[in-house]
Amino acid sequence: MERVLGVETEYGLSARTDSGRLSAPEAAETLFRPVVAEHRSANAFLDNGGRLYLDVGAHPEYATPECRTPRQLLVAERAGDEIVARLARRASELSAEAGQQVHFRLFKNNVDSFGNSYGCHENYLVSRALDLEVAADLLATFLVTRQVICGTGRLHRGEFTISQRADHLHDQLSALTTRARPLLNTRDEPLADASRFRRLHVLAGDSNLLEPSAWLKVGTLAALLELLDTPDGPDPRLARLRLADPGAALKLVARDPAVRLELADGRRLSAIELQRAHLELAAVHAEPALVALWSRVLDALTEGVPEKVASEVEWVAKRRLLEGYRTRNRLAVDDPRLAQLDLAFHELGGLFGVLEARGAVARISDPAAVEAALRRPPGGTRAEARSAFLSAVATTGRDHTVDWQTCTIHDLPRADGRPSDRSVVLGDPLATVSEELDELMAAMAALPRVRAAGGFRPPSP
Repeated sequence: MERVLGVETEYGLSARTDSGRLSAPEAAETLFRPVVAEHRSANAFLDNGGRLYLDVGAHPEYATPECRTPRQLLVAERAGDEIVARLARRASELSAEAGQQVHFRLFKNNVDSFGNSYGCHENYLVSRALDLEVAADLLATFLVTRQVICGTGRLHRGEFTISQRADHLHDQLSALTTRARPLLNTRDEPLADASRFRRLHVLAGDSNLLEPSAWLKVGTLAALLELLDTPDGPDPRLARLRLADPGAALKLVARDPAVRLELADGRRLSAIELQRAHLELAAVHAEPALVALWSRVLDALTEGVPEKVASEVEWVAKRRLLEGYRTRNRLAVDDPRLAQLDLAFHELGGLFGVLEARGAVARISDPAAVEAALRRPPGGTRAEARSAFLSAVATTGRDHTVDWQTCTIHDLPRADGRPSDRSVVLGDPLATVSEELDELMAAMAALPRVRAAGGFRPPSP
């Protein structure tokens, strides 16, 4: 089945003025002033097909446009980081013009200093025939053990875990996303033609800055779905890899990637061995370069020398940084300076950028492609049609609303001269054009321009 993929990222935010720190709602309101000024809302779809908005808890959130491949998604996610960073710079400029100096800090992580967790949610287009309970049962082992190849890592009170989300996830399957925090969310919200599609909404992953880890996170699961979401049903070999207690295993693996886990059939295998088993099953459905990276990471972990992949696996890169700093400065494992360094690792435009510029961590995406993705949608999905619609309304200035699958023009004159709303539903995420939408844009173009309109466009660096 052809798929679309996407990632939603919630960012940590703090803001400080000369007189002190802003509250979370104040910081969020100040950050989103440029967006509200352009869109009259803190919830905006952008020209590149993505969505920028304020989430529950005053967290800035960016959802990538629909993408066709893991590599395409990698570029789109990196563009999202840059959009949020440039928004902060623009909000600081506006505050300075108003006579107030505001300094923002944005973090691509999953846990704050108070223990609150916020997510990185992955989305995969699957067929309506896929049973989510069956999917959750067969994917649980993979999602529990996937942290060994793409976890972000966290140092908390002297203990290092390889995943930030592991201690905050509880259920295998739930319709909730905050209280229960499952591996998979069951809310039936396909954001597409519900007779044909489902949206697999995955809550189990960490937010990644290190691109090879982000690629592994999404690319490996996309490959595994080719074994699960098929006309003939799931590959029966996946059932042999089910864990006896996925919830307990999730937290064990976070503390020791080599720990042996009990399977439902009584066998005991390590998380690394279970990842290897999934690799052997799914390799035929993944890009060869991704398979090579996946295998190389598992080889290093099997040999007990994760440092071999410190430039490609985020938790290894972070642990190396923390251990080096602790050793040089002769610090205790629970020294507060290590916690500060842990947090600084995730700051947009901060320490990680320095490491990447020095070549200490690897980059996959082309900077020019990322810059283009700030303003243009990825090819091959309905993000192209939505972007074309947004460009058209920017030209005419007509009042409109947009969501993932619906484009609406308000107060469009009918044949009798009376105004009415007209909507077009883009039910197929794989369709790049819509004849009905083209007709709507043509009708709109024939009308007089009513006002200057525009959207938040990230300024140049």
